[in-house]
Amino acid sequence: MKRIAHRGLSKEYPENTLLSFQKALEAGADGVETDLRLSLDEEVILFHDANLKRITGYDNIPEALSLAQLKKLDAGEGEAIPSLDELLQLTQGKATLILEIKYNPSTCKRLCEITIKLIENKLDWVEVSCFEDKALKYMHKLNPHVKLHKLIDKASTLKDKDFEMLYAYVSYFDVDVKLRNIVLDQGILQRHQVIFWTVENEDLSKEKEAGL
Repeated sequence: MKRIAHRGLSKEYPENTLLSFQKALEAGADGVETDLRLSLDEEVILFHDANLKRITGYDNIPEALSLAQLKKLDAGEGEAIPSLDELLQLTQGKATLILEIKYNPSTCKRLCEITIKLIENKLDWVEVSCFEDKALKYMHKLNPHVKLHKLIDKASTLKDKDFEMLYAYVSYFDVDVKLRNIVLDQGILQRHQVIFWTVENEDLSKEKEAGL
């Protein structure tokens, strides 16, 4: 079983910062997960929320600022909001990177296009996830070799009779850990590669035995 650091080592360090990612690598994480958005000047940045306020105190959307402007904000403990370029240089294949496309209708296609160019020669250690099917399908169209993760937080998705056919092009199912009983009951662990998020203290012994 592999351990993936959610937004870096975010329990101890500011989420989605280079410090958090570096500490996750030092701790021996098998993978690092982060969130992608597009800045005003079309740089791919690592930021989860649709608004900057919770993290930086500045009330605006990340897409409204340039990378230079975003860099001036404090993302926690004096850390700056990183670019995807910086994380790729930091990681250099030391761990798997899972990049979650944060869906914004006005920037999604461009974000996918720029991201694919940045990772096209790193597909042995960089993968892409998203909740939104439109983004996953577009990434697959841009490059069918990229490993894709379908993020799932609804029981109805797992129970859809066409579930496996709909996502035949997807490499992983990243499922909310609260839905783990459905995953077990439907035998999904035996047929597919599954990631549970976000695991804190849950007992996953049954899931491990079933192939997690």
